[in-house]
Amino acid sequence: MITNFNIISHNKKLNLDSDTVSRLLNYDLFRDLYDGNFKTAFAKTYSKICAKYPLDTTTSQTFVELNLFFAMTDFYKNLFTNQGVFINVNGKFQKIWDEIEKNNNFLSVLKEVFVDASRFGNGIFKSSFGKNGVEITSVSPSSWFPVFNKGNINDILGHIIINTLSDFVNGKNYLFKLIEKHRKGSVEYELWSFQNGSYNEKLDVEKELNLPQFDDFSDLWNDFLIFPVKNTSESEQYFGQSDYVRFKSVVEELILTVSQNSKILNRHANPKMTGSNENLEFNPITGKTEFPNKDFIPVGRDGIKAEYITADLQENAVHQHVNSLLQFFYILSKTPPQAYGLDITNNMSGESLRKIFMTSLTKIDDIKQVSFNSAIQNLVKCSMALNHTPINEVKIDWGNPIPEDKSEIIDNSVKRISSGTLSKISAIAELDNLSDFDANIEFQKIINEKNTNN
Repeated sequence: MITNFNIISHNKKLNLDSDTVSRLLNYDLFRDLYDGNFKTAFAKTYSKICAKYPLDTTTSQTFVELNLFFAMTDFYKNLFTNQGVFINVNGKFQKIWDEIEKNNNFLSVLKEVFVDASRFGNGIFKSSFGKNGVEITSVSPSSWFPVFNKGNINDILGHIIINTLSDFVNGKNYLFKLIEKHRKGSVEYELWSFQNGSYNEKLDVEKELNLPQFDDFSDLWNDFLIFPVKNTSESEQYFGQSDYVRFKSVVEELILTVSQNSKILNRHANPKMTGSNENLEFNPITGKTEFPNKDFIPVGRDGIKAEYITADLQENAVHQHVNSLLQFFYILSKTPPQAYGLDITNNMSGESLRKIFMTSLTKIDDIKQVSFNSAIQNLVKCSMALNHTPINEVKIDWGNPIPEDKSEIIDNSVKRISSGTLSKISAIAELDNLSDFDANIEFQKIINEKNTNN
């Protein structure tokens, strides 16, 4: 772990320990899995398939890419944010926050951070004051380096963010690294020219980018501008764990199984023929005895009738093996088949869906409680403080991930009205989301129409 802010070493390279390097390499792997770059992520498996079924002797796809990683993250992202999020700051400042939220398209930023938390195990919100006012953005965990006080994971000195910039001049692309050193109440900026993996020269950040070398905002917000979230929480780890770690090997085996059986099926779609030499015919052009079908393998001289070679694929065994792997995937990823549109019936109620998605909903609630609630609350407080409108309290309403079934609500309302535990006016107010006054007007309309019809 990093224990000081001197991240550039004397040899002009990043001063990183082995754990940090391992974390960044894992991020590269997780990005490949999410993007479907399986030939890189599963290089050994891919080479095994190509060795057994080389491209030059086959005409169809060698590697069947099953991107269950993206599918799972996308499902959880939608389940996490499909009802949006309502942030209440109370009183006269609500309109101010609503404007900040709208200008920054906060829901989109929230989705980006959640995707990072799912695939990398970590996601980062960042608040700052830009040209257009308060800015809320997401930061890639691969450019984030927390600084720990004496290696204590519970004592954070600050955060380092390294951004890559580029400038195209006279037909040549120049790379630069903007280093942000975040401490409580301040940010220090450094700009370096970057070439061949080295930080060559430290440049004047104020002249080149019109940024102050040292920005002190402690009079507004005496804390960090970086708000990390993590996917899972463990006492001995500061960084979260990617969703992909637990079922990576299962998906790899699925890809291997499906790819190999796909190649076998494709090979035997045009089967070879066997038979004795008596089945051969004389070709006057070549002057040789041969079978009209080139895919013919002569076997013996005993007059055996020619027949096709077919594969005994043991279809049931393959199907059972694939199903077993999928079951492991559902268990480890905490997603049911219905999350991917499988086994859904037309008459499935909202209550049924909630029972099916119980494990998935529990996982989402856990992530909210462990990280997102506190991070968003602090992010909103920071953004409002930078806007010179400080607040003390933030409430978050995530809504219901699975909307309630309207027919179920009506049935329950009818039962309660019949049992005398709910008035008709209250039922109308709840069903149509009306005030008591408007619900009473609607109830009178119903009475009048009923009398008219009678």
